[in-house]
Amino acid sequence: MTTAPDAAYDQRWSLVPGLAFLGPVQGSGLKDRSYLLRRGDGQVVQLSELLHMVLLSVSAEKRLQETAREVSDAYGRELNVAGLCHLLDKRLGPMGLVQVAAASADAPAPPTANPLLALRLRGTLLPEKTVNVLARILAPLYWPPVVVAVLAALAALDVVLVIQADLMASLQQVLLTPALLLGIFALLTAGAVFHEVGHATACHYGGARPGVIGVGVYLVFPAFFTNVTDSYRLNRAGRIRTDLGGLYFNCLCLLVFGVAYLASGQGFFLLVAALMHISMLQQLVPTLRFDGYFVLADIAGVPDLFNRIRPVLLSFLPGRPMDPRVKELRPFARRIVTAWVVTVVPLLVLALGWLLLTLPVFLEQTARAIRQHAGTAAGAIGAGDPASAALSVLSILLLSLPVLGVAILLYRLLMTVLTLFRRVGYRVWSMLPGRRDEGQQIVRQGHPSQKGTTAMAIDVPSAGARDAVPTLQDFLTERPAPPSVLAEEGWQGALRKLTGSSINPAPGRRERAHLRTIEDVQRRLDGPRTVVVVNPKGGAHKTTATLLLAATMGIQRGGYTLAWDNNETRGTLGWRAPMAGHSRTAVDLLQEVDRFEDPVLGRIGDLDKYVRYQGSTQFDVLASDEDAAGAATIGSREFDRLHSALRRFYRIIMVDTGNNMRSSNWEAAVAAADELVIVSTLREDTVASAVWLIDGLRERGYQEKVGNAVTLLAAPSPQIDQDLLRRARSHFSGLTREVLGVPYDRSLVSGARLNYQALQPATREAWLHAAAAVVRGL
Repeated sequence: MTTAPDAAYDQRWSLVPGLAFLGPVQGSGLKDRSYLLRRGDGQVVQLSELLHMVLLSVSAEKRLQETAREVSDAYGRELNVAGLCHLLDKRLGPMGLVQVAAASADAPAPPTANPLLALRLRGTLLPEKTVNVLARILAPLYWPPVVVAVLAALAALDVVLVIQADLMASLQQVLLTPALLLGIFALLTAGAVFHEVGHATACHYGGARPGVIGVGVYLVFPAFFTNVTDSYRLNRAGRIRTDLGGLYFNCLCLLVFGVAYLASGQGFFLLVAALMHISMLQQLVPTLRFDGYFVLADIAGVPDLFNRIRPVLLSFLPGRPMDPRVKELRPFARRIVTAWVVTVVPLLVLALGWLLLTLPVFLEQTARAIRQHAGTAAGAIGAGDPASAALSVLSILLLSLPVLGVAILLYRLLMTVLTLFRRVGYRVWSMLPGRRDEGQQIVRQGHPSQKGTTAMAIDVPSAGARDAVPTLQDFLTERPAPPSVLAEEGWQGALRKLTGSSINPAPGRRERAHLRTIEDVQRRLDGPRTVVVVNPKGGAHKTTATLLLAATMGIQRGGYTLAWDNNETRGTLGWRAPMAGHSRTAVDLLQEVDRFEDPVLGRIGDLDKYVRYQGSTQFDVLASDEDAAGAATIGSREFDRLHSALRRFYRIIMVDTGNNMRSSNWEAAVAAADELVIVSTLREDTVASAVWLIDGLRERGYQEKVGNAVTLLAAPSPQIDQDLLRRARSHFSGLTREVLGVPYDRSLVSGARLNYQALQPATREAWLHAAAAVVRGL
């Protein structure tokens, strides 16, 4: 067995910025349990349970030996440091999930999924905020009684239309009035957008958060899309509902068009309904990435069927064992995937062959049609017929998009073939007799292998020979400069993605500022730090601030963050955080604090019985006493003992305080604080309470802590009192180190359990800046 070099043991690894843990895959088609993560660039990655545990444990503050021991204890099987180094360097590192803590920030961009048959030239049609507002409004349409009523009404309407409607007469009516074709196109386009809203609404109804609705080119056709990546966190039923949500909203459109036809007798509406029926049948085809494809993938529990084509085909070769990516599937999922592959691959090959054979005719006819429509548009403009001119211009646009899509598809296919030929050519070249002899000669010139010496051992020259040969330092000084960060947002990111990273503009100013803020949050600390959130008035946003700062730090710093409700009796932080399968509190932990004060007996895994793990936000919650009949209280002595024990296990402790400045545990928390966070909503009485607090702290001798504090001013509603904001900023800026504002967010108003994923992007960005300001003071 080979062992890793000592230098590898001394490396410190950390999570990459922006990594979000989405939890276990629900209804997976894999035999073993797997987990989903989302990188900062939005790419979703599926990992095994072991790799997921490594990510949960790895930290720049821990040595690899400690990480290997924690993973072994949690996994139930031994993982040595050599195995851990292999997982970090060969598996998690290339996937862009971990990085060497001392590495430059300008690391190469992690790999992203870039399949051949995917949308190209994508752009945003409806932003994420608008999509979520629509989804929230339309969510009642997915109540089961409503769904049953809609489907029954559509079935009855279709029967009536088949019996009474005259499709040929409707077609003739439209052909006699060409301008109606524009109306048909407009209604079908609106129906396609409403189809995507249906996906987003189903995603929201299941408990996930949809993203943007956009438009792009799929194969050779313009197409709309909805970002429902977050639906991977749902169970199988929720994902299938999301897949079929677009077709369900098409059913709603059909009801409108059918009733409009019956009420007006206009064949225009009948043709729209007929074409939408055809479009719905097309969406159910599972061969390409239409709705039927995603339904089949979610039934099988396999996220991307196209990634399984190569393993399935290789498993068919005689004498070749089953590919591991096929063997890892459950029997039910394996049968579905295999049947899909043997059906789709021949169809795609035939379709590609047909496209190549007919490409010259296709381009010639398209060019002729574009010229004809251009002449028609010019004549219509001269004759003062705007409807015909608009129809011709629209036709030119629709004819041009397939040509552009074919060009992109053929370019990607050509690059794939060239890459394959290059790899094959390199292998053949390396196996030629001359090249093989050269390689053997190099081996013979080296030192002979010795028993007990590993293949990875480094032959260090003697002291006398060091001056005669180049050293490692000489080699390292000649390294080229590391590549710059790739743009992911703005027009820079769109251009890079459109060109397949052939053109790599630098990130824009806004993205660079965002990355610098993340670096501030992730900066190294010399030891555990305690941050205390204070304001003696209730409803000042203290609990919300504690949770959101802890969540932001947990996500960006990779865990080992605690949110602690330091209330002498009862606080609400435990109610605002999701439960973790138990209801133990700080009072219960206090009864066994002796064990956690002991450096031998205390282990972080044993704390899980007392703290509440917050899942993808990667922080823990220690709740205050929740027993209405209890008489236990937390004083200064109890706080000091708990604080001393918890500092052994957490890098950052966020303390939520009560409203009584004279209670002993409140005094103890402020005395132990490495930094204070003064929180206030923008209301006159709450701001006055924060001002009174600062006066009291300064009188008690905490001038230095007040000067290093961060003030957070939270908007209590969409409309802000600008005069109060100006006065508050002016006052606190002269007393505390930084003053920041955090916006109003409807998901925080109810006081219910915190859902970080439900926050608006602007809210998450504001709390990221707040967390960076806090870490800068530590």
